[in-house]
Amino acid sequence: MPKRQTARRTPDPAHLTRFMRSLHEDQAKLRDIQSVYDNLTLLGQLLCAGTDITRMRTDFNDLAGELLGQLGQELRRKAVLSLGSDARVAIDILVRNLFERTADIGFLATDEDIRAFAEAAAQAPETLDAGRRTALVARFDEYVRKYSVYHNIILLAPDGELLAQLDGANPVTRSADPLVAEALATDAAYLEVFRATDLLPRESMPLIYAYRVMSRDGSRPVGVLCLCFRLEDECRRIFEGLLDEDDWTVITVLDDAGRVIASSDVYQFPVGARLERAVGDDCRIVRFAGREYLATTRETHGYQGYAGPGWVGHALAPLEHAFDMAVAHELDAVPEDVRAGVLETATLFSPALRAIPERAGTIQRELNRAVWNGNLWLRRDGYAFNTSFAKVLLWEIGSTGVRTRNVFSDSTTNLYETVVSSVLYDCAAKAALAMDIMDRNLYERANDCRWWALTSAFRGTLASGGALGHTQRDRLTGILRTINRLYTVYSNLMVFDSSARVVAVSNPAYTELIGQALPAEWVRETLALPDTQSYCVSPFGPSPLYGGEATYVYSAAIRAPDGRGEPVGGIAIVFDAAPQLVAMLHDALPRKENGGVVDGAFAVFAERDGRIVASTDPALVPGMRLELGREFLDLAPGEEHANIIVFRDRYYAVGSRMSAGYREYKGPDDRYRNDVVALVLVPLSDHVPAAGGRSVRSEQAAEYAVRQTGGEDAVEVATFHIGGAWYGVRSENVVEALDRQQVTAVPGMPDWVRGCVMYRDQAISVFDLSAVLPGRAPLAGDGQIVVLQVPECEAKFGILVDDLGEIPEIARSRIEAVPSMMNGRGQSLTESLVKPLPGGSDRRILVILSAAAVLRRLTGIGERTETLELPILRLEAR
Repeated sequence: MPKRQTARRTPDPAHLTRFMRSLHEDQAKLRDIQSVYDNLTLLGQLLCAGTDITRMRTDFNDLAGELLGQLGQELRRKAVLSLGSDARVAIDILVRNLFERTADIGFLATDEDIRAFAEAAAQAPETLDAGRRTALVARFDEYVRKYSVYHNIILLAPDGELLAQLDGANPVTRSADPLVAEALATDAAYLEVFRATDLLPRESMPLIYAYRVMSRDGSRPVGVLCLCFRLEDECRRIFEGLLDEDDWTVITVLDDAGRVIASSDVYQFPVGARLERAVGDDCRIVRFAGREYLATTRETHGYQGYAGPGWVGHALAPLEHAFDMAVAHELDAVPEDVRAGVLETATLFSPALRAIPERAGTIQRELNRAVWNGNLWLRRDGYAFNTSFAKVLLWEIGSTGVRTRNVFSDSTTNLYETVVSSVLYDCAAKAALAMDIMDRNLYERANDCRWWALTSAFRGTLASGGALGHTQRDRLTGILRTINRLYTVYSNLMVFDSSARVVAVSNPAYTELIGQALPAEWVRETLALPDTQSYCVSPFGPSPLYGGEATYVYSAAIRAPDGRGEPVGGIAIVFDAAPQLVAMLHDALPRKENGGVVDGAFAVFAERDGRIVASTDPALVPGMRLELGREFLDLAPGEEHANIIVFRDRYYAVGSRMSAGYREYKGPDDRYRNDVVALVLVPLSDHVPAAGGRSVRSEQAAEYAVRQTGGEDAVEVATFHIGGAWYGVRSENVVEALDRQQVTAVPGMPDWVRGCVMYRDQAISVFDLSAVLPGRAPLAGDGQIVVLQVPECEAKFGILVDDLGEIPEIARSRIEAVPSMMNGRGQSLTESLVKPLPGGSDRRILVILSAAAVLRRLTGIGERTETLELPILRLEAR
């Protein structure tokens, strides 16, 4: 008895994260830091040195939880995207194929040879000798050699008696299956049957397309024709095209009862097993045969109004491997500078994702400020208990801030890369889908021209020789129009004789071609084809047979009824390329959750030299050359490539796939070669950063932060960054660092006076040194305020800084006074310079500013000149 899925449930995010191995490293790093926060918080509260980081610890825990949640959500989304894509593509490709079969049965049931045989069987069965039956079976064989999706063709009498079949080993002589009566009576254009039947007793669940064969006058049915589809073989080809050998995903096709009718791994999910269809859910966890799977079900989009037999695609992956594919390996080939540019400018990230680095930066700034203020507290209260311990604690808090920033930076980068890699993966998958659709579609075109060339009326009429009369021409025209009405992918069908002159067309707009010779090279090649399996295709380009637009023309030679001698003419079928190719591309475009096309996404078919065949972007017309790297075009059959490029001054994710053909089409025995690449492009950003525009904020080298040991005389300097440069002030002149507050502007003040803030119930002025320091860019909006004091005049004021640095103890031997020639006649703000450590890798010079000089320069206090009148800060020289 077939196994049945025994449990299902909506995935619990906490349960899923247990299987996200790439998430575990981030979890471990964040847990380690979380433990450090716990310890430092307790020690800081005991020390009471301005080192209480309780709020920062809470912020860290909140942000860590949110980051891990976002990472888990993106890993889940990418895994579901992969499974959903496999399920959707599998069912859509299959349904497209079956749509072609619905047209086949309707047309083949009108075949003159089949009709004549069935009618003779009904009226004069004694005339059906072995030779005539052999000839019909040979015709069946010709059909299946071209349309190799079928394994048998069966012709039945209206009472179910077997008249002829291709597979002589199939043990059937009469059928009692209800499909015979249904095919005789149906009002539909075809009958689609998927179940056990006595027509194919050796198959458990065959797929058959059937329709009635009518008499010549159309008054009564004389038979039922059945086309037996190679379902297992077709599904195997679809699955192999979607899955790699090491892929853990299993793709199945389920019928309307949830029964597996095709499986990429029959050992895990055998045909006949029952699974619960999860239509309407993005994914579910299911348990089957004692193992848990992440599963998703996708319905078909349908094709030209045909939705198939009610089947769905159902893809599953063992839960312990479901998220292996979500690791961002798609970015491995992306250059580092491009990757960094994309992560900086991508428009894919939600405000919540973009806020994570900013919030992590806020935590680090708060920790740095706590360290700063703690060190200042120790300087002011030198008698404090266990000063050495306090310094170690402060050092650890500062180090934790750096670790916090680095862990969040790495984890956020992983998160961003997962988002971007999902888009790149989708582009590659959609390019493969577009190419598969095109190959399969054009396979049918190659089949059509060859089969229609075997039409008895065409062969007999052209073999008769001489000019055709109106009756003959009208008959051929009628047949062509009947075919064209059934096969709407063609703009015109035409028959030409052995001198390449057109004798009949299906499209009345091209009637003037009748009697004219077709001069194209492909016509001469058609008339020289060696057999009924051969065909020709014109190069893609503008054609007078298609109103001057670019298209493909498929053609095959028409031979005399006995098949001997040279061709007596040919048939040419003009593919309606403009709408058909664009429709193929449109069906492969990446979609949003609401089903709409991703904004700015477009798809292209192009030849190996980059010349465009079709595009969903109106600005890219056939004949233009698409300017892309050769790596997207120089591919082997079936090979794919994905990367990120700069195109139209934006970053785009690009996936490409080279044509590989389908079944016999472009196969090893097919002379036809036409290298076409499908490309899918999705914008990742709305601009590209200017060269050198991505600045990395200067970080203080560790060698400067090493505290002095031993008895060497040292000076403590509080350091900070302004406009990318490194400055410091002697710590005895620093009161405290504040988070940047809303500075109240003061009208009528110079550029360097930003305004004032309240500090300990006192209004103090805030200055922007970037306005007076040479070559310094204006400060960013997320800086901090350092409160300075000048004891000589009891003045307190604030300066804006970008970032806080360390407060190292620097040996006096490394500090040099500013030479008099650089003093600017007493206007310089610089007090001294700190030389780099001998042999150190960081050769920057630390500039120590004088608090008194800053106050004097910006307010005039301490000079004999008039004091600058500030509404909030009114200080006079003592």
